[in-house]
Amino acid sequence: MNNKSLKKIPQHLHAPRPGRSPKQLNILHINDEFNALQSFQEQLEILDEETNPTVLVNSFDALEPEALKAIDKYNLIGFGPLIPSAFLDGKEPLDTSFGGDLFQKSNSYVEWISSKPKSSVVYVSFGSILSLPRKQMEEIARGLLESCRPFLWVIKVKEYGEEEKDEDKLSCMEELEQQGMIVPWCSQLEILSHPSLGCFVTHCGWNSTVESLVSGVPMVAFPQWTDQGTNAKMIEDVWKTGVRVKPNKEGTVEGDELKRCIEMVMGGGDRAEELRRNAEKWKDLMRDAMKDGGSSAKNLKAFVLEIGETFH
Repeated sequence: MNNKSLKKIPQHLHAPRPGRSPKQLNILHINDEFNALQSFQEQLEILDEETNPTVLVNSFDALEPEALKAIDKYNLIGFGPLIPSAFLDGKEPLDTSFGGDLFQKSNSYVEWISSKPKSSVVYVSFGSILSLPRKQMEEIARGLLESCRPFLWVIKVKEYGEEEKDEDKLSCMEELEQQGMIVPWCSQLEILSHPSLGCFVTHCGWNSTVESLVSGVPMVAFPQWTDQGTNAKMIEDVWKTGVRVKPNKEGTVEGDELKRCIEMVMGGGDRAEELRRNAEKWKDLMRDAMKDGGSSAKNLKAFVLEIGETFH
């Protein structure tokens, strides 16, 4: 791969905030605003111009062995997990951020979660883009309340300086604030690595999935669009570190269903014990991949050497 090609490949896929959630999600959801397949096609066309096309992947060999070898004409290199050192190996304790946090920081949630018992807190976040319909938000609130467990729920503030109206507020806000804490932002890795955390209710975006795996946290998979359905299937059926919610016929995940899944992950049954064991297993495997001599460390070193020879 030459310097010209490196410049041509788009660095980001820009997905606008969806106005509503789809019903039952396809493996790759497409809407009028954001055509994921078209974006991927453009990148693949650029790669096809290369004699030795190479793609760096935020994954590692043991996590997705089949996927990393699935396309013969591309050299897919797993060099992840891409996690700040403070949360991975501790060699750089001040390295705690990717440097791209989108929202204003507030640390009040740290004191709150630190006051809770070990492995008792449910963390709920749907990423920095997705907005859920009001009906779905109300069902999530009901499920959290009926779980009778403390929770930390990230609900983003309105965009573009819009003021929140009374009708925008959840109907059971007072009860929610008594049982848990709602914040507009938090340092996700800081929460996932906290000993008080017991479960992550996640939209299954790839970054969130990797961060949960490297932190050893079992998940309730709550996918919405693009690759999230695929990631949710891997979480439940392949890595076996979580359970996936089942929407009703209208595409809404009801409160009772969320409560059921939280209990499956955080309860005392055999399934919960298995999920926790698997979460710890993948945590160790991911950290081993980044150690000296680990698969990702070796892959990255080999790639850097190859690039150095190319531009020498």
